[in-house]
Amino acid sequence: MNEQMNGKWLDELISKVINTEKPQFDAEKWKQKYSREFQALLSRAVNGSFIHRPNIWQTILRNHVTKLAVAAVIIIAISFFFVQREPLEHKRPQEVIITKSPAEMLTIMSLNIAYRRGGIEALERQCEQAIEKLGPRPAKVTVEELLADFNGS
Repeated sequence: MNEQMNGKWLDELISKVINTEKPQFDAEKWKQKYSREFQALLSRAVNGSFIHRPNIWQTILRNHVTKLAVAAVIIIAISFFFVQREPLEHKRPQEVIITKSPAEMLTIMSLNIAYRRGGIEALERQCEQAIEKLGPRPAKVTVEELLADFNGS
């Protein structure tokens, strides 16, 4: 019994020190203490800055007809996206390579392109075309003729 009395006494002492009561808001005291802020709030309310503007999405979602219109616009936009896209096979550019000399026909890039287009057969055709453009070859070439070609005469 003595312990219970000591517990109650301690609880009362703690509650007096802590003040566990809920605080009460006194609007009149607040208005007097913060009069400038209160006047600012009143002037905002009078000027209409607190007017609630409706959200466009809320307006759209309330009306059944606007829901259908928005859905139709979304469907049309998606269909335009898929109609405008063409398969990658149709977008291949038509490559036209005009060669000016047999040397250009036998560069690594030209031979690589020919091989990718038609395999070894296309590569052989390109080499044959380069040989045809060169014309007939002389049977023998002398050293003087080679040196004349190098000297530019």
